[in-house]
Amino acid sequence: MIRLQIFFAVDDGDGAAFERMYHDVYVPALRRQQGYLGSSLLRRYPAHVLEEFGGTVVPYTYQLELDFDSEENRRLWAQSRDHADAWPDVLALATSVQSCGYDVAAIDAAHDAA
Repeated sequence: MIRLQIFFAVDDGDGAAFERMYHDVYVPALRRQQGYLGSSLLRRYPAHVLEEFGGTVVPYTYQLELDFDSEENRRLWAQSRDHADAWPDVLALATSVQSCGYDVAAIDAAHDAA
């Protein structure tokens, strides 16, 4: 299993639209892909909450985590028509984007055990 983390800077006024775009555009496109296992869209805590526990205020307001069964299938997604159609909607709302990929070494899925 691999995980791609994509970090987005999104202006405060565009946050709700970014979250809608994830649910309405990006997830349906992802679910049509071979090897897609799931995704999470994480919204960074407000600065005052981070400061309360000594967290770091990073320049990104959202983190998208995409899980695929293999890097090959993730690359097929990145080259797909679905991605070509969805990605411009992402870029229209993000002022900056960075990414990093990982092989998943271990998972603690305690929330799945219930």
